Amino acid sequence: MIVQLYKPNPRNTGCAFSCDIGSSNQKGEPCVYVRAVRQFSWDDKKKTGSFSQNSKNPEASISIKLNEVEIGGLINAIENHTEFSAYHSYEDNKTQISFKLWERQGRPNAFSFGIIRNSTNKFGIGVEMSEAYCLLEFFKFSLQELYAYRMTKNEEIKSRQ
Repeated sequence: MIVQLYKPNPRNTGCAFSCDIGSSNQKGEPCVYVRAVRQFSWDDKKKTGSFSQNSKNPEASISIKLNEVEIGGLINAIENHTEFSAYHSYEDNKTQISFKLWERQGRPNAFSFGIIRNSTNKFGIGVEMSEAYCLLEFFKFSLQELYAYRMTKNEEIKSRQ
């Protein structure tokens, strides 16, 4: 995982999001996977939360693949402090993705990153501006990786002709 955001809380309602570069099954192109896991427990003595027990639970975790246009939408949202949303439909699963402005009184503005599967299975995390900048750089890097891959494949095809 390249970018990891963990937000446990004593109410045990926290979430962890991670972003990584993988390869698509169809073409082998680099792609971005976002994984979200709900908090499993809270240790009040240590003031820490645990997520690992929910990582394999399909009701408490989700993984989505973002395409390049969605990545571009997220980059635009962060750079221009605006919102982005997308919708995925696969088999019986309907997934909504949102990256919204989160305005808080007395604190710097931030974003809210949310994923909802089938209207009821919700995952969400607050993204501070410093974290948004890390996501921005990761998303830009992932597009560079994708385009470099495509350029190499293009050169290979041209050299065979």
